[in-house]
Amino acid sequence: MTPASRQIQAPSGVEDLIRATTKWQAESVANVDNALKLKLEHLLGMSGGYVLNYSNASFAAFVRDSIGVDPYELHNGSKAQVLRHLWFALSDSEFAQLTIDMLEYRRLAEDLGHLERSNRTEADRQLSEDVIGQLRALLEPAGRLTGDEAAFLARVVEFDLSQVAVTVDLQSVVADRLEEVETCYENGAYLAVVILCGSTLEGLLYEVAKSHPADYNRTSAAPRHDGKVRPFPEWTLSDLLNCSREIGLLGEDVTKFGHAVREFRNYIHPQQQVKEDFRPRRVTAQVARQVLRAAIDDLASQKTGFPPAPRS
Repeated sequence: MTPASRQIQAPSGVEDLIRATTKWQAESVANVDNALKLKLEHLLGMSGGYVLNYSNASFAAFVRDSIGVDPYELHNGSKAQVLRHLWFALSDSEFAQLTIDMLEYRRLAEDLGHLERSNRTEADRQLSEDVIGQLRALLEPAGRLTGDEAAFLARVVEFDLSQVAVTVDLQSVVADRLEEVETCYENGAYLAVVILCGSTLEGLLYEVAKSHPADYNRTSAAPRHDGKVRPFPEWTLSDLLNCSREIGLLGEDVTKFGHAVREFRNYIHPQQQVKEDFRPRRVTAQVARQVLRAAIDDLASQKTGFPPAPRS
């Protein structure tokens, strides 16, 4: 395999917030042999320049959502030509992720009637499962879900932000941030998702703590200096998470993954990101987004009997 790297050109708009500033390096290009190529050509319906039932726009959007790359920035041509080019330009893990996503999309589209079934559908599904099994081994560990992550992401989150014990003004700002998180996530700006979720979570917990100082100050996890609890401006996100959990305001799952988001948020500093060669992937952003939403759900549940949100 030949080492490869690419520089994503800096476009405008939030959809490329990360790619405008980050050099994305792949340690090796994907190794797509002739047998695998023939299987994918067949399964993805690539004759005549097509790929499944994608339009040019939906194809580009699908690739961006899957691996954070605009395919037409890397190659021009028909959808099939662009996809073939991607196979030999992406890393093993990127190629595996994109291909698995496309094969799973085909199955779902057939089930929903968006793609016509053929007399080979069942045989093709078995072939698709075989290919997916082969490709999963190529995924980077960071791109695969652990059992705990899968269970956490499967949690159904329905929340009422107005029930969180913070000012109405802050509720409005948080609502705007939640919309921005979705915009960034949908457009592959995964580092922006992590940073937004981490800072918003800290802001929410900080305001809840300030509104209920006695509850937070008497916890064993409250940070102390010379035997005295530190003032709230000196509390870290770690302190706020631990105390909120001790009070019973946050669930164990939110606290656990909240600490992971706290660590990821350190990559707001470019030097730290370069030092540790950190490249946020979709899974990272999914967990961060779920942490914020689930935390709001927990906070809105009023588990500690906190009074209604103060008005401003």
